Amino acid sequence: MNNDFILFDLNAYLKANQSDWWQNYYLTMSNTLFHFLLDNNLLIDISPFDEKGNLDKTIVIKKSNLKPEGVELFKKTIPNWAKSHEKGTPIEKITILEKGLVKIKKTL
Repeated sequence: MNNDFILFDLNAYLKANQSDWWQNYYLTMSNTLFHFLLDNNLLIDISPFDEKGNLDKTIVIKKSNLKPEGVELFKKTIPNWAKSHEKGTPIEKITILEKGLVKIKKTL
């Protein structure tokens, strides 16, 4: 049984809704999230950005593309971060991600 499941598929999110708001939201959210993952060395053998630094809109993140801390972030912290934006928190604010990562590192 293959446990290398998809955790994030940007292209699928972008195809889900063609509205400008949706497209901008997911591009901004993805850019912020992937910079956080890169800055914290949580990605393995994958880059969400091209050689010019542009977000790869076809990026698919699987479990095998993340260190254990990254996988744990996708279980609870990242959904909580996304929900906070629905309540008005700016998408670029990554405090929830930062605090979640600290907590995860203490438990692993």
